[in-house]
Amino acid sequence: MSLGQQNNLPSPGSGEPGARGAFTLVELLVVIAIIAVLAGLLLPALVRARESARRTQCLSQLRQVSLGIRLYADENGDEFPRSQHSAFAHGQATWGRAIAPQLGSTDAKWLNLLGGLYHCPTDQRLMQWSYGLNVYFELGPADDYAENPQEWRRLAQVTKPSATILLAENASGADHIMAHFWESPADTADLDAKRHNQKSNYAFVDGHSELLPIARVYAPPGVNHWNPARAK
Repeated sequence: MSLGQQNNLPSPGSGEPGARGAFTLVELLVVIAIIAVLAGLLLPALVRARESARRTQCLSQLRQVSLGIRLYADENGDEFPRSQHSAFAHGQATWGRAIAPQLGSTDAKWLNLLGGLYHCPTDQRLMQWSYGLNVYFELGPADDYAENPQEWRRLAQVTKPSATILLAENASGADHIMAHFWESPADTADLDAKRHNQKSNYAFVDGHSELLPIARVYAPPGVNHWNPARAK
């Protein structure tokens, strides 16, 4: 090839066949738009996947905590541990502290569980009780509960353990849920019934846990899985 022929080669961006051009502004805008559409399609799926993982972790934690309560009962005359509602009056440790050894912690370090097993990963609050003990298990004739003089202090006294809630997701700052005061769904402010996409996780006395809408656990007068006398 002669020098003259070399000078006739197409220059970059000349538009001639064989020319190597850069992206135009329009092409860049199209690529950016496509990326934005793909991100918009993928983001909800990623959010759903993340929440699904958190919900599953929460369910697993509830099972572990309920198992800790059952192990505690096995070692303490079949009795449930008490919550802040009555533990101090009876000179006992609250359930979160009482079952720490059953969960692999120690009495001195039990507060660390508030950032671990006792904390639902979806709960935005820090160092708060994500789970609350059903207060029915610490009520009796001498307590503020007059509807039925029966006690359910022991596991063996709960006749329908697979239908009776032991722990649930808490919306208050306490470690228990005062379900015995409820008269309608409007009274359930201490329960976080919609933490997981309009549903919540519940642990039952028999040890199993479920993700359920509130109507499946409390819809008076026919549905009440909190009161051991009414659970069915």
